[in-house]
Amino acid sequence: MKRLSPARRLVLPRREFIRMAGIAFGVATAGSLVACAPASREPEMRIVYPEQGARVPSAQVSVQVEVRNFRLVRPGAPKPGEGHLHLFIDVPASAIADGQIIPLDQTDKYVHMGAPPFTTRTLTLSPGVHTITAVMADGTHVKLPTPRPVSVTFFVQPPGT
Repeated sequence: MKRLSPARRLVLPRREFIRMAGIAFGVATAGSLVACAPASREPEMRIVYPEQGARVPSAQVSVQVEVRNFRLVRPGAPKPGEGHLHLFIDVPASAIADGQIIPLDQTDKYVHMGAPPFTTRTLTLSPGVHTITAVMADGTHVKLPTPRPVSVTFFVQPPGT
């Protein structure tokens, strides 16, 4: 075994060695604690498909929404922590105030998703730019503030392009 010359060895004073070891231990422990921290329990959702800025090749667009920490159910008596989605087509979430009923008779603007599959609907959209906003409602179609509405804007290509 080759020995290092005294000039090439790194010798730390005891106090410095202990300080460095403490820092290394703290960094390793903090990383472990962050990795073990529980995930957020706040209700949240995101639009999985179509992606922001996508070029969709067909007027038949399958919108897919992912919902976490919120139970999706059919319409009925409202209960905390559960409800169902509505898709707003080219209408901002702010068009309906929180606490107001989302219209069921304007299917060109508001798509009710209170039946299985609770997170997917196929929409027929004209060619051009569209914005879809996913909004949560309680069992009586009252718009809820959480999970927060999410939107995606995409382009439906004309046929034959």
